[in-house]
Amino acid sequence: MKATTLKKAALVAGSLSFLAGSAFSQTAVSGAGGYETLTINAGKFNVIGLRLHEPQVVSGTFDSQTATSLSDADVNFSDVLSAGKRYLVEITGGTSSEGTVIEVDGWSNSDLTGLSDIVADDATDYTIRAAKTIGDVFGADNSAGLTGSANADPSEASVIYVPNGAGFTQVFYSTLAGFDGWLDAATFADATDLPLNYVDGIIVNEKGAANISLVVTGMVKTTSTNLPVGQAFTYLGTAYPVGSTLGNSGLASSVSGSANADPSEADTVYLPKADASGFEQYFYSTLAGFDGWLNSATFGSGADVELTSGIIISQNGTGAAFNAPVTPPAFYADL
Repeated sequence: MKATTLKKAALVAGSLSFLAGSAFSQTAVSGAGGYETLTINAGKFNVIGLRLHEPQVVSGTFDSQTATSLSDADVNFSDVLSAGKRYLVEITGGTSSEGTVIEVDGWSNSDLTGLSDIVADDATDYTIRAAKTIGDVFGADNSAGLTGSANADPSEASVIYVPNGAGFTQVFYSTLAGFDGWLDAATFADATDLPLNYVDGIIVNEKGAANISLVVTGMVKTTSTNLPVGQAFTYLGTAYPVGSTLGNSGLASSVSGSANADPSEADTVYLPKADASGFEQYFYSTLAGFDGWLNSATFGSGADVELTSGIIISQNGTGAAFNAPVTPPAFYADL
């Protein structure tokens, strides 16, 4: 891996505004890893995403697959993966499934097991990294400083909303003896090790009076990512910490656009405002003279608008699930 810095590459790419920093997000990265600071606005629902990731654990080429498993005869997964952790398999080979992220909780010898809805071509390349957890991101002892509850009462505490396919798992921090730590707001089970998938956007409702700077550390991903748009209104993470815009992200290839420059006909991408007071809305138009990404309110160009760490895609079309491939900025190839 080339020993360069994301900051240097970003300067070359012209991403000065991001690196200079705003109250919303700033990044400093050395080589292929570093940190990103995200602002959690007090009294607001903050949509954020995880754009720095756990290190790669293993990579290779799958030899075969079934409806519920993936196999690589050259790797004994029992030797390299740790029981009780969730891992994310990233399909990296140049196949139709490139960019797919698969959650893995079980394995045996050379097989990843217990999978569902497998989308991976035979003989495809892959890499595996651990999923971050609530404890990894916010600190096992709430070092992030979210407002907790002395009574193990989620109504008193800040709440983290984690997509679970059927809604959200709600997590809060308690300091009550015997019920201390990160808890599931519904079951009160320990949620410290709840895994987080970086393709998902998460919501943080901070109930304190002061904004919080959340520092996320990790490695930069340099390969493409399929964001699964599975609902009419989907919360997503944007995967890449600097330089990714509506125009260079590749989102235009998958969202439904409008041939009439009419936002009511197109899918809408919601980017949260810096103070979490609302969203800027954008859609893709194919009308000559008004083609490209447009702001839904002003019809100004959105091509150079940087993607926030977390976004929402609202389907105005069929509502059928689809993958929204996003690609890293071109300068990531030098990392």
